[in-house]
Amino acid sequence: MNEVVQDSWWQRNWKWFVPVGCLGFLVLTLGGIAALAVLVMGGMRNAEVTQLAISLANNDTELVAAIGEPIEARGFVSGSIHTSGGSGDADLAIPVIGPRGRATLYGEATRRQREWSYQALVAEIDENGRRLDLLR
Repeated sequence: MNEVVQDSWWQRNWKWFVPVGCLGFLVLTLGGIAALAVLVMGGMRNAEVTQLAISLANNDTELVAAIGEPIEARGFVSGSIHTSGGSGDADLAIPVIGPRGRATLYGEATRRQREWSYQALVAEIDENGRRLDLLR
């Protein structure tokens, strides 16, 4: 009697399963990293110290004249924010946009007794590179 030996599922399908599995793992890993980056950058964009810089930018007549109003954050905020209890510090680069142009806010701030204050806040207008001191 002839016995027919049937290959296992793995023996029949490994040639497509291995590359698809590796590709799936790679896509999930990269997706997780991208999601984490968006989450962190979104948190920095909505941070109190970032919103304070945007508020100061909207109240600066020279910057408003250059790029229009309202001035809003656009893109990813870069830099760092460190807090511990009621104190902390921040060093940020905040891309902003108005109806007539774009700029980047560069700021250094400290937090004392739960209140943020900027030691330096400069707007660099993208169009001409002009720098405006927003704390003057």
